[in-house]
Amino acid sequence: MRLLLLLLLTKAPATFEDLKTLAAQQSYPELLERAEDVAPAARNDAWRELVATAATRVVQSTKIADDPFGQAARADALIERFSFLDKQPAFLAARDEAIVSGLRRCASANDEACFKLFGRYEKTLSPAGSLAAGKVLRRNGSFAYRPMVLFARAVGGKDAAACKDPDVADAVLAALDLPAESEGAKAGRQVGYEWCWAALQPKLKAAMIGASSMRLANACKPMREKKALTELQDELCKDVDL
Repeated sequence: MRLLLLLLLTKAPATFEDLKTLAAQQSYPELLERAEDVAPAARNDAWRELVATAATRVVQSTKIADDPFGQAARADALIERFSFLDKQPAFLAARDEAIVSGLRRCASANDEACFKLFGRYEKTLSPAGSLAAGKVLRRNGSFAYRPMVLFARAVGGKDAAACKDPDVADAVLAALDLPAESEGAKAGRQVGYEWCWAALQPKLKAAMIGASSMRLANACKPMREKKALTELQDELCKDVDL
């Protein structure tokens, strides 16, 4: 009798066909719960695709009322369990949106503790997620230089599409008024003079008019290298300790 009861209570291991059925039924949490029933040798690309789809749907549907970053934490827990998810574009896009959604809640509540929680995720965003998060910060009253590092990650290379974003331009100009060794100023110089020079050149030249000492400290060397200084500006730059 006891053996029969144990057999009734014990689920048979799920097969790949079972997982496909669960996917068709949109039973994504159960699919993830049983995904590892499939033997390691049989966990092929089709298995990974099922798991990635289920994981993406679970992250998108997870709602944790008292935790702005509950969805993001759920995504990270899934990555720990299924490491290949870290290379799945749709899943990572869902994770990005979970983080940006949490940031929107921080901004809406003007909650400093919430912003500190965002700091745990800030550097893990993709370029697209970084751009979205930076724009949330700008739209909610942050200083223009605050999202500079996020925007640098969004640009990521020469003449990227993000170079033409007006919020990126504002952040670069604001970052040039930060201390030269600060993270924001370094990111601003890289974006402005290395990656986005073609798009930002007119604004960077105009910003030299009446420039502060900090801006001169950040801008003189790269502007001179670009041969973009007027004679008067070049004279002013000679007084800057580079």
